[in-house]
Amino acid sequence: MPLPALPLFVTDAELALLETQARGGGGDAALALAWALRQRDGARARELLPRATEGPRRWLVEAECQALDGQLDAAEALRRQALAAFADAADAVGQADAQWLGYQLALDRGDQAALQAATHAAIALAAQSGDAGRLLFMQASTARAELLRDRSAAKAHWAGRLPAHSADPVCEVALRDFRGCLEAMGSNFPQAIADFTAAFELALQTGQRRRAIVLATNLGFAFTRAHDFESAIDWQRRALALARAAGWPRLYGLCLAQTGEALRRLGELDEARELLTECLQTHAGEPGARVVALARKYLAHLEMDVGDAAAGLAAFEGLARHPAVQASVDLQIDADQGLARALLGLQRLDEAEAAACRALDAARRQQERGQSLEVLGLLAEIRLARGDAGQALQLYEQALAEAEALPGYRPPPALLDGAARAHAMLGHYQPAFDMARRAIALRESSQSEQARRRSRAIHLQHQVDRARTESEHLRRLAAAEAARSAALEDAHAVLQQLSAMGQELTAELDAERVLGLLRERVGAMVEVAEFGVFLLDEGQQMRPAPAAGTLLLPSDAPDPELARCARERRELLLRDGTDLLLMPLAVGSQLVGVLRLRSRAAGAYGERELLILRNLAAYAAIALENARAYQRVAVLQRQVIAQERLAALGAMVAGVAHELNTPIGNSLLAATTLLAANRELESRLDGGPPLRRSELMQQTRVTLDGLALIERSMQTAASLVGNFKQMAQRRASHERLQFELATWCRLHLRPLVQRAEQAGHALDIDIPPDLLIDSYADQLGQALDILVNNALLHGMLPGRPGRISVSALSLPGDLIRLQVADDGRGMTADVLRRVFEPFFSTRFGQGGNGLGLAICHSLVEQVLGGHILAHSIAGQGSRFVLDLPRVAP
Repeated sequence: MPLPALPLFVTDAELALLETQARGGGGDAALALAWALRQRDGARARELLPRATEGPRRWLVEAECQALDGQLDAAEALRRQALAAFADAADAVGQADAQWLGYQLALDRGDQAALQAATHAAIALAAQSGDAGRLLFMQASTARAELLRDRSAAKAHWAGRLPAHSADPVCEVALRDFRGCLEAMGSNFPQAIADFTAAFELALQTGQRRRAIVLATNLGFAFTRAHDFESAIDWQRRALALARAAGWPRLYGLCLAQTGEALRRLGELDEARELLTECLQTHAGEPGARVVALARKYLAHLEMDVGDAAAGLAAFEGLARHPAVQASVDLQIDADQGLARALLGLQRLDEAEAAACRALDAARRQQERGQSLEVLGLLAEIRLARGDAGQALQLYEQALAEAEALPGYRPPPALLDGAARAHAMLGHYQPAFDMARRAIALRESSQSEQARRRSRAIHLQHQVDRARTESEHLRRLAAAEAARSAALEDAHAVLQQLSAMGQELTAELDAERVLGLLRERVGAMVEVAEFGVFLLDEGQQMRPAPAAGTLLLPSDAPDPELARCARERRELLLRDGTDLLLMPLAVGSQLVGVLRLRSRAAGAYGERELLILRNLAAYAAIALENARAYQRVAVLQRQVIAQERLAALGAMVAGVAHELNTPIGNSLLAATTLLAANRELESRLDGGPPLRRSELMQQTRVTLDGLALIERSMQTAASLVGNFKQMAQRRASHERLQFELATWCRLHLRPLVQRAEQAGHALDIDIPPDLLIDSYADQLGQALDILVNNALLHGMLPGRPGRISVSALSLPGDLIRLQVADDGRGMTADVLRRVFEPFFSTRFGQGGNGLGLAICHSLVEQVLGGHILAHSIAGQGSRFVLDLPRVAP
C-alpha cells in the first residue's frame, strides 16, 4: 500500500505530533518524521532512515541531505532513482517533490536550463496531483526565481496570479519571499524588509531552514542597499550562525559573499576580500552558480575601491560572460554599471557612457529605482570628467530627487559629493558646502563606530570558527581515515572468507553436499531465520532442495514472489516486520534455482549483507551447475564404457573365430579326406578289385598322417580356447591381479593386431619378458584399447601404411613406463592441449565421441594410480606415456 502524501514542511506543533507517533517505532511513522526533519536536523533524519519504510520517499530524504551537504552528484543519482520509482507507482506528489529537489540542485549548480525544466515539471505534477498547497508553494517559489532572471516579465506574469497571503504558513513563506524580492528589486526597502522578516520567522517555524538562511542574507542585502550597515551586519551574522550550525557549505558560501559585500561598503576591504575569496573556493565545483557571480561582482567592485581600474575592468568583463549573469537581467545591469565605472577610471569616457546608458535603460525597464539613481550618479561623474558641470549637476539633482522619493532609502554619500563638486565647478560655493556637509553627516551615520566594531567582531568570529572548523575537519578526516581503514580490513577479511567459501563450494561435485555447505556458510555470514533453495529441474519446474519443503511450481507457488524472482531473474527484498530475500541462482543467462532467506528482524539485510549473499549465490550456482554436469558426464561415461566393452567383446569374438577357423578347417579337411579313403578301402575289401600290400601300406600312412594333422589342429584349437577362456575370465574380473605384462599384452591386443593388419597397418608389441605388475588388468586393458583404437581412428593417414607400437620399460621407484606411439598425422598444439577434455574430438560424426581419451585419463589416474601424458608434433605422430606403479593402490 503506497504511503499517504506527506506535507512539504510541517509546523513545530505538527512536528511534536510526528515525534510522538514515531517514538520507538519504525516504518511509515519514522519515514514521516525523517522527511519533516530533513532541513531542521539532517543528521537525525539520517539516523531515522534505516528503520523507515524502504522506497523512493526514503531515497528522497537521503538525496536532499546529500544536496545540502554539497554532495550534488550523489544527490542527483539518488533523486533520479526516486523519480523513476515514483513514476512507476504513478505517484504524482512524489514526482513533484523529486522534480522540486532537481530545481534546488540545478540552482546550486547554476544550470539554468535544468532549473527551468525542473520547476515547470514540478508545477505540472503538483497540479496533476490536486495538492493545492504544494502547487501554490511551487508557483510562488518559481515566481521568485524568475524575478532574478527578469523582474519586469516575472512581475507581469505572476503578480496578478498569486494571492497576497495564504492561511498555510508554508505557502505564506513562499509568498512573502516573492513579495520581498519584488519590493527589494524595486528599491522599496521598508516593505521588502517587512516581507523578508515575516517570511524568515515563518520559515524557522515550519522547518524551512534553507530558505531561512537565504532570507537572512536577503535582509542583510536590503539593509546594505538602504545604507543601514549596522542592521545589515546584524542580519548577516544571523545568516552565518544558521549556516554554520547546519554545516551546509553552499549556503555558507552565500553568507560569506553577502557579508563580504557589507564589509566592502564599510571600507573593510582586506576582510571583505578574504571572505569573498573563501566563498569562491567553497563553490569551486559549481562555477556557473549565481552565488559565484555575486562574489565575482563584489570582488570586481573591490578592485575599483582600491583604485585598480585595469583589474576592475578585467573582472567586470569576465563577469559579463558568466552564465548566471547572461541569464539574469539584474546581474547584467550590475556588470554594465561596473564596466562603466572601470572605463571611467581609465578615462575611456565614450565607452563608459555607452555602458552606463545600457545599465540605465535596463534598470528603468526592470523598475529598479535604487539602481537607476546609482547609474544616474555614474553618468553625472562621466559628464564631470568631460568638463560639463552643468549637465552633471542636472543628473545629480535628478538622482537625489529619486532617492528622496524612495521610502526608507538613504542616498549614497557619493551622490552628495558629486553634486558638491558640480556646484563648486559652477561657482555655487554655498550649495557646494551644504552638499558636502550632508555627505559627511550621512557617511558618519552610515559607517558608525558601532557598525565597524560589529563588522570586526563578525570577522574575528569567522576566523575563530574557521580555525575550529579546520580543526574539526582534520579530526573528522582522521576519524574517517580510521573508519575507512577498518572498513578496508573488514572488506579484506570478508573477501578472503568469500574466496575460501567459493573454492570450497565449487570444489564439490555432489549437489546435496553443495547445498549443505551453502546453508552453513550463509548462516555464518548473515543472520538467517529461514533458509531454502529451490532448484529448476530438467522440465523447467521449480523443485525444493532436500528438506526444503514440498513441490513448488511457478504456476502454483503459494508465494508468488518466488515465481517472480525466477521469471525476472532479479533479486527481491521484501520488508514487512522481517526481511524476506529472494535471490536467483544463475550461471550467465542459465537459471539454476532460487535462494530464499528470511531474517528474524527488519533491516537485517543491508548493502553489505546483500553483497556477501550475491557472491555466495554466484558460487553456489556454479557449484550446482558443475554437480549437474558431473552427473551427466558420469552417466555418459558409464554408457561409453559399456559400449567400449561391447566393442572389445565383438573384436574378441571375431579374433576367436579367426584363430579357430584354421585348425578346425584343417581338421575338417583331413577328416573328410580320411573318410573318403576309408570308404573306398571298405568297398574294395567287400568285393572290389584285389588290394595289394603296397596300397594297404599307403592307405595306412595317409590315415596316420591325417589323424596326426587332426590331432595337431585339435591341440591348437584347445590351446586357443584355453587362452581365450583365461582372457575372458580376466576381463570379467575387477580384482587386482599379478600378471606378466608381455604375455598379457600379446593376448589382450591380439584382436587389435588383426584389425590393424586389415587396415594396412602394423601393431608391434615390444615388452621385455618377466616384467611383472600387480594391477587391475581389466582397467589397464580398457586404457590400452582406447589408446590403440584412437591411433587407428585418428592417427593413421588413409591409404598410407602406418605403424603403431606398444612398448614398456622398468623405471626406478617401482614404476613401469608403458608407451603407445604411432607414426601418423600427429596433433597441433591446440588439439594436444585439449586432448584429455571430455567431449573434445576432431572427428565427431566419423567414429569419434570425444570421451575415449577422457575415460583413459580417468582410468590411469584414478584407478591404476598412475599418470598419463601426451606428446605430439603435427605430421610426426603421437606418443602416449603411462607411468604406472608396479603395485596398484
